[in-house]
Amino acid sequence: MPTEYLYHGGTLYELLSYYSLPDDAWSIELTDMSSDGGLLVHVLVPDEDLERPCEVVMTDASHIPEDVLRPLLLEVAESARHAGATFVRDQQEPPA
Repeated sequence: MPTEYLYHGGTLYELLSYYSLPDDAWSIELTDMSSDGGLLVHVLVPDEDLERPCEVVMTDASHIPEDVLRPLLLEVAESARHAGATFVRDQQEPPA
């Protein structure tokens, strides 16, 4: 899911997911697209280092409606599941 737009209570939110090469992590961002909005949450999910914790930056998460928070959390969980599966698969492959 590269970009998803969510509407709630007349407000448009953008949920953006992409791979951040400099961080070696999946980046998930939730942005309030209204005129006085901005970045609400940014999560980095490490891709290959399972010992490295996720990094979470929240500006004002108290105003995120449940219907908008749910897709964000599902995307973070899916990114973490994918990262862990990739790591396990790479560890199980025999050396060339």
